[in-house]
Amino acid sequence: MLVVFGVVMNFPVGGMLAKGSLPFDFMGLAQQLAERNFNGYLVQTVKSDLIEEGVLFFREGTIVACVAECLGSKKVVKGDEASSYFFNQTKGNGFFHVVELAKSQVDLVIAFDEKLLLSKIDLKDIPKLIPIAFEPKFSIEKGDSFSLENYGLGELKK
Repeated sequence: MLVVFGVVMNFPVGGMLAKGSLPFDFMGLAQQLAERNFNGYLVQTVKSDLIEEGVLFFREGTIVACVAECLGSKKVVKGDEASSYFFNQTKGNGFFHVVELAKSQVDLVIAFDEKLLLSKIDLKDIPKLIPIAFEPKFSIEKGDSFSLENYGLGELKK
């Protein structure tokens, strides 16, 4: 299992297809993945005041599921609500990985948590969903504290 920062986001390990820095040309990458009938996910991590992660699942080149999480606020959003967080994150500072899976692995992830499922997203509609600039959507509640050191990530302060 790939453990992506929080305990909620555990997904199968697959082949690393691509990786890079954020922000990036999401539309170009999404088009390539669609053309090759990609099965797997794109995971991205954004560092601002907090650390956010988003995962977008593809099944046979179609975007089918999404989840977004914030380490400091302990908040997780899934499905259609998560897609706005994910597309916002594409404009943040951080990194991404594209992980290839078997179609059956994608099916299993969705079967275990149907709340991840998205309404149909057409590639041609995505540019309208991506903001011009990243804007943090997660916040820490009063009384909560967040420290990168608590998660063994102190080196990210640099």
